[in-house]
Amino acid sequence: MEVADEHRALVRQWCARRVPEGQRDQVRISYTERAGRITISARRAPVFPELGTGWTTEPIAQLRLVSDEERWILLWPDSSGRWHRYPDETKASSPAPLLDIVDADPTGIFWG
Repeated sequence: MEVADEHRALVRQWCARRVPEGQRDQVRISYTERAGRITISARRAPVFPELGTGWTTEPIAQLRLVSDEERWILLWPDSSGRWHRYPDETKASSPAPLLDIVDADPTGIFWG
């Protein structure tokens, strides 16, 4: 299952806009893609860089392409790392409306 280039570009641009440029040395929003799944994560700089620890990565949301329907669904991670469908069972033909939900975070699931 292949993610279309325009959907990949949309997610990449959304991630880039999420954090002001002056704060990107401390936090970044990034994504990974695998088998029709786009996982959006927050990456944070080490609190004590002198200890040599790397950036931490925390998953925020996942967009999954349901190939037989050609629709995207939105999921959120619980504290044990399992993914759950977003409460209103939202489906969309593009990641854009789902990214709007993550941005607005009306339930506090994604950004706390």
